[in-house]
Amino acid sequence: MVTSETNPELAVHGLVLLGTDTVYAVHMPTFTAPYDFQAVLRVTLDTDTYRTARKRYGTSALFTLSPRTLLLKDLEPGGSFPADLYFGRFGREGELLGEVRVGIEARLYVGHPTEPTIEPVPLRYVLFGREQLYLAHVFTRPPDFDQVLTAQLAGEWLTLAGEQPVRTVTIPGRPDDLTGRLHPGEQVTVEGTELQVLAEVYLETTDLAGEA
Repeated sequence: MVTSETNPELAVHGLVLLGTDTVYAVHMPTFTAPYDFQAVLRVTLDTDTYRTARKRYGTSALFTLSPRTLLLKDLEPGGSFPADLYFGRFGREGELLGEVRVGIEARLYVGHPTEPTIEPVPLRYVLFGREQLYLAHVFTRPPDFDQVLTAQLAGEWLTLAGEQPVRTVTIPGRPDDLTGRLHPGEQVTVEGTELQVLAEVYLETTDLAGEA
């Protein structure tokens, strides 16, 4: 298995942008090196282009970043990088909105593919957020899917002030495939907390169909 320790040249493919007041960037992984890793970042942007468009199109609209050459090892707090901002998916139907400089405030999560196994893999998501909560599907082995959702939780976890600790949650009784994925409108119990899925921001299968 390739990791940032064995291969320091892991590179950024593209990023999904989330949030308005607090902005997050989620790496869009593949199973092909050097893009075979997941990451969740808290970021800043040097222009109001994104926030203006986000407020216009809503919390579940898809915005993506296509950076210049950028390596995983460079995604450290205090760093920054230029990228093209798109409404929609870059390289496909997305509309170019201009160039932005992305500042990294925090690297909240990094994940890598798992080793092949005959054991069933649980359906897991990275749960994170501040004013709004998000779920990013944890990728494991091909074929897989990339999915980002907005969500809300009921209970004590939401009463905490400030940004919530990033955590990986397992959805019980669900296969880790497209048939088992979470859908908008669902309510499930994770670790004793009721989770309400609000909207699907991003779903991708083609990028994660290949061999590791």
